Parts: sequence; C-alpha cells; structure tokens
Amino acid sequence: MEEKSKMDFIREFIETCPLLKKGKVNVDYLKDKPQSYSIDETPSTTVLKEYRDGGTQNQILFDFSIQANFSVLENIKNSKFCEDFTKWIKEQDKIGNLPKIDGICWIKCTGRGTILQTTDTTAIYVIPMQAVYDEDF
Repeated sequence: MEEKSKMDFIREFIETCPLLKKGKVNVDYLKDKPQSYSIDETPSTTVLKEYRDGGTQNQILFDFSIQANFSVLENIKNSKFCEDFTKWIKEQDKIGNLPKIDGICWIKCTGRGTILQTTDTTAIYVIPMQAVYDEDF
C-alpha cells in the first residue's frame, strides 16, 4: 500500500472543515470555478530546529487557495469565509484535532485571506498556513 504524503494528510484534515462547500480540496491545482479549493506548498526552509539526538522540528508552509465569486457583495462574504476558516483552524489546533502527520505539533494560519488575482466574475483568495511536526532521527 502506498504511503500518504504529508500534504495528503493536510488535505484530508482541511476537507473536514464544515465551511467548505462541496468539501473537496485539491493539491497544487485550483479549478477554474467558484467554491474550488487547493493547498499549494510554498518553497521554504523545512528544518526549524535540530535536536541533540539527531531529530528535527520541521515545517510545511503552504497556501490554502479559494476560487470564489467576485462582486461587491460577494467580497464581503468571501472575507467572512476567510475569517471563519482561520478561526476554525485555530479552534482545531487548540483542541488537538490536527492532521494525521506523525509528530505533528501544530497547524495555523500565518495570515489573513487576501486576493491573489481576479477576473470580472471570480477571485482567488489565499490564506498562508504552516504545519509543524517533529521527526525522529
């Protein structure tokens, strides 16, 4: 049986969020229609700390991207969605409901949802996130 990637575990975790319409989250692929979601890894330093025993504390930086309708009224709803999603992630972290990554320490949003790009009718919002986990030597 093929082992799942850490991004796959993060995807499965985010799909449990009750705020997501249609609930499906892609990895590195955002469909060109409203209420589409993707997690996209951000290039970064992965090792945060090296322990004396040879283990490490690592991070995965990624963006949670949302394709949404774009208009004055929709933008208010989209902003509220981003705020509610960030709050949901914070609540899940607080109660210890985390992605099923071995050694997971936390998951959090490192910023608010901002517009990455727009068309006449849609916008892509991006919420930067971080997952941190310990890995044994």
